[in-house]
Amino acid sequence: MSELPTSNWQKKISMFIFRTVIIPIFVWVFLSIPQLYYAYNYSDILTEFNKSFINHNFQFVFILIGGLAWINYFLKNKSRLIFPIILLVLIMIRYVDVGLKKTFQISFSPIVFHSTSFDSMLIAFNLFKIEILAICLIAVIGSITVYFIMDLGFQKSKTSIFTIVLFLLLATRSAYILYNERYYAFENIPSYLLAKELIEFQDSLKQKPIKLSDVEIQNLMKIGLVPQLPDLSKLKNYVQKRNLVILYIESFNTNYTTKGGSHFKNLTPNIDLFIEQSVLFTNYFNAVSPTHNSIISSWCGIFPELGDNYIRENTDYTKSLTCFSDILNSLGYTQKFFFGHGAWYGGINLFLNNHSYEQVTELDQIEKEFPEWLKNRHEWGIQDTDLSRYVIGQVEQVGNNQPFNIGVFYINTHPPFFTAPDCPKYVLDNTSKLHLQSIHCVDHAVGMVLQTLKKRGLMGNTVVVVVGDTPGHDHEKGKFLSYNRTLLAVYSPNLKPGINKTVSYSPDLGPTILEAMGIPVPQIQSGHSILSSRKDLPTLVAPQFSVEDGRFRRGVVCRFEEMKNQKIGNALDNVTDCERRKIFHYLSQWVQSQDSNRTLTMD
Repeated sequence: MSELPTSNWQKKISMFIFRTVIIPIFVWVFLSIPQLYYAYNYSDILTEFNKSFINHNFQFVFILIGGLAWINYFLKNKSRLIFPIILLVLIMIRYVDVGLKKTFQISFSPIVFHSTSFDSMLIAFNLFKIEILAICLIAVIGSITVYFIMDLGFQKSKTSIFTIVLFLLLATRSAYILYNERYYAFENIPSYLLAKELIEFQDSLKQKPIKLSDVEIQNLMKIGLVPQLPDLSKLKNYVQKRNLVILYIESFNTNYTTKGGSHFKNLTPNIDLFIEQSVLFTNYFNAVSPTHNSIISSWCGIFPELGDNYIRENTDYTKSLTCFSDILNSLGYTQKFFFGHGAWYGGINLFLNNHSYEQVTELDQIEKEFPEWLKNRHEWGIQDTDLSRYVIGQVEQVGNNQPFNIGVFYINTHPPFFTAPDCPKYVLDNTSKLHLQSIHCVDHAVGMVLQTLKKRGLMGNTVVVVVGDTPGHDHEKGKFLSYNRTLLAVYSPNLKPGINKTVSYSPDLGPTILEAMGIPVPQIQSGHSILSSRKDLPTLVAPQFSVEDGRFRRGVVCRFEEMKNQKIGNALDNVTDCERRKIFHYLSQWVQSQDSNRTLTMD
């Protein structure tokens, strides 16, 4: 007779262990599958599954079970639909997070939200449709499986009520822990980060016309941010028309090069040789991101934070501004730009056409001319070495039509990184990292163009610029930073080779190139030549960061309501985050007003 009660107690204890131990572990493992995939393929287990990640995700699981077990117990029929959908959404958010880190090295952020559109989703599906379909299948099957396991564990009984109450208490405790450790929890729980960033992003979209006082304008003038249309009055005296070649490299840091502080021997031999004959700007930052914003900023001296569709939907954007290439056009330059990928994305081709480029060649045109290059192309476009071959042919054509301005954009260093079959291999200490290979490969591609310029005798009358659009992975710091020192090296017969340590950023590129060419335009809107006027402006303020007394400080969020009441003080002192938001709200409003004035004039 005593065996029956003992058997019942054993069942109750086993079920209690199943509910409080087995189910949480099972849910934790299910939600951690995307991170395991990322760790196995792109990182390592110990780095990704550190103590903080394990702890925060178990706290998240307790919150999840505390809510879902209650729903499953009291709303049995509805939970059969609600529970799997919630799990499916959570696991898909984690897979998207892994996809972003793999492809762009960033997680959910305003940069991602600005770049999210139907076109970007369609491109992602076309590039990774097999992986996406496989992930969806795994997520659906896994979500249903987890539901049935929880349903099995929380059948109606007195002990299940007790367990649900226990999980509700644990969920309350976990919510308290995650709130207190929220700055670290954001890094470990993608759904938590997504919710936070979406709220902040929606706040960042709020607009209201503002007007600065005379005192505030004076404070902005002290740091050179008051936009000034370029003074072209001295151009009539410019006679020495040097050619220009701009070699843009995707996601390229200063510290990939030897003089920039690289720890990897002979990683960039061709660019290193170029730097020996050039001025290397070691404190040059990207003011904005991603690529299309960086190029617009560099050409026009402004700080755009535009989504990928903005220019395609607002085709006259910045037409009212005189930008770097417009000045060269007024001096009779032949201007061409070459992309090995689709420059239509982000509206870069429209922007360049609006600013006096007579030819913008991109992926589809090159593929039609050289279909044999398709066999080696990667997700983003043709290999950088093939792009160099194409550009070399163009250089030979325009060489007889001087002065010229040729731009080239290399993309092999875009995550997840690519290496052309004809690139030399880079091996260090018997290891070979794909990122280092891609850097070594783009260096080879850049070297192909530089050697052609030398062979054709063009270097004596040509300014050559090698510049990174945005940062890449920082091997020195062991992580990717959205805003960092990017490569800028300028060769000019007018310049003495060396290192320039002036703190500067992408809006300064245009006037710096012009001064290197001997063209006397030291300012374009808010951009200043690093060779002259920027030297008198040691404080650097960008939409997401500032550099004060040589110290980099990343900004944090200032709510729109707080910004409205903020006054811009002496910007030579520490710039507050609300001052920063008000400054760039005003500058964005100024650009829009210039475009509006142009439209009204045309009408």
